[in-house]
Amino acid sequence: MARPTAIWNQDSVLELLTRELARSAREGGEVSVMLAGIDPPATASDPLLGEVAQRFSLLLRPYDHVGRYNVDQLLVVVPGCGVEAVLPLAEKLRQSVAQSPIEISGASQRVTVSMGIAGGALESGEELLSEVSRLRDRAQSLGGNRVESARRLPAASARIEPRRRIRLSLWLGGALLAAIAALAFWAPATFCAPLRLRDVFSSSELPPPLPADCVPTNEHPSEATLRSLDSQREARGLALESTVTCKISSSGPKDKSAQIDQAWLDTIYVNGIMQYKRYVLLAAQDSVKDGTLFTVEQCLMPWWSYLTQGQDGCWAEYEFWK
Repeated sequence: MARPTAIWNQDSVLELLTRELARSAREGGEVSVMLAGIDPPATASDPLLGEVAQRFSLLLRPYDHVGRYNVDQLLVVVPGCGVEAVLPLAEKLRQSVAQSPIEISGASQRVTVSMGIAGGALESGEELLSEVSRLRDRAQSLGGNRVESARRLPAASARIEPRRRIRLSLWLGGALLAAIAALAFWAPATFCAPLRLRDVFSSSELPPPLPADCVPTNEHPSEATLRSLDSQREARGLALESTVTCKISSSGPKDKSAQIDQAWLDTIYVNGIMQYKRYVLLAAQDSVKDGTLFTVEQCLMPWWSYLTQGQDGCWAEYEFWK
C-alpha cells in the first residue's frame, strides 16, 4: 500500500529539496531535480498545471516530490538518483503530457512541456535550481516538448599500478573468505551465519501491510515527527528505502484509532524490534483533528551490522512477518 505522491506548493517543495540534499550529503547519495514548464508559458493556468502534476504523480515513486515552482512550472525532486538514471523517467513524464489532450472545464487542450534536469552529490539548492532553469529555457528555445540535461562526467580516478590492484583484490578476497569461515565457526549448529549471508546477497522481502483501517492520505507528518525518524535512522546507521503515510480516521467521540494502532503493533512487533532480516521499520504517529496520521519508514540495515547481530535475533526473524 503506497502513499500517492503529494503536489506541494513552492515553499514546501523547496524545503523538501533542502532536506534531500542534506540527507544525500550525510549518506553519500545523489539527488536529481527536474524543472518542467508548460509550452508556451502564456498558455499555463492553475487547473492545467494541476492536471500535468497529476500525470507526473502516476509515474513517480512514493518518496519522490513534485510541487508548483512558478505559475507555469513544476519542480520534481528525485532522491537517490543521478542525472543518467533520471533521464528515462523524464522522457516518460514528457510523453505522459504530450500523448493525450487535457480536459479543462469541459474543453480539450493539447499540452507539451519542456524539461531541464540537473543533479549530483553535494550540490547546493541554488546551483541546482539555476542549472535546471537554464536547461528548461534552452529546451523551450529549441522548440519545446523536449528534455535537456546536464550530463555529468565521472571524476578521474587515481592511477593504480596493475600489480598493486591485484594485491588489493587478493587481500579483499582473503578477508571475505576469513569472514565466512569465522561466521560458520561461530554458528555451526544453527546455520545462522550462512542464512544471514544469503540475506545480504538477496533481500527482497516486502514490508508488512499497514493497519487495515489506515488509508493513504495527502496529509503530511509534522516536522517534529520527521526529525525524530531521521534521528532514529541515523543513530542505528540505517539506509532509508521508502516512506509511507496513511491516516486512521476518528470514529466519533470515542476515537478508536489508538486501539487500531496498538493492534497493528502487536501483530508486527517482536521483542521490541520491527525487523525482518535486514529490513527495519521505524514508525511514528501524529494526532490530527479528525484522526491519526501514521508514518512508517522502511529502512535497510548495513550488511556488517546485520552479520554481527546475536544469534537469537537470527532465529526470531523466521517466526516473524508470516
